[in-house]
Amino acid sequence: MSIYPEEIASKVTSLRNAGRCEPESSSGKAVNFDCGSFIQVSILVSHGEKRIEGMRYATNGCGFMIAAAETIVEVISQKTLPDLHGFDMAEFLTLVETRSVRFPDSRKSCLTAVLEATRGALIAFRERLIEEFSGEKALICTCFGVSEEIIEEFIRSKAPRTVDEITCETRAGGGCGSCRLLIQEMVDTHLHLGHENHIG
Repeated sequence: MSIYPEEIASKVTSLRNAGRCEPESSSGKAVNFDCGSFIQVSILVSHGEKRIEGMRYATNGCGFMIAAAETIVEVISQKTLPDLHGFDMAEFLTLVETRSVRFPDSRKSCLTAVLEATRGALIAFRERLIEEFSGEKALICTCFGVSEEIIEEFIRSKAPRTVDEITCETRAGGGCGSCRLLIQEMVDTHLHLGHENHIG
């Protein structure tokens, strides 16, 4: 008789994603301080559309940690960075529950650790893009590697009024969303200067 609930036991007995991505785009780690176990998540992200083509994990944790990792891999695999909406923790907790994998309150820290490790891998991926960028102007959208120069040129030539117009053509702002406010400021500045020139 299994010491785990049925849906947890089924994940533990049919491991599909243990190990490490080879090659690897980035990785993230987290610790469950309730029991001292660790989890390391590695991801492989495609260069073009920034799709998560692979995700694997390594852990010394219990069956709940393993089940959490297996479930998160199922949820995230083949999604693009825009699909993840900045990786909202509450949203992904809900997604796990919709897959009929319920964690007792005393074991939700295992799921949280997996989510934190996954978030860490995504952050590390963005940081790597920034480090690899060699343009003269700042990198505005780290998710898709879109520079300030590219966005400025699009604004000058197309005169967009919304961030969505820029995202549609350049992908800037289509990932985690953290750059959308800055892009909107660039659009507003262009519109303001255009208005002043028109008056003048």
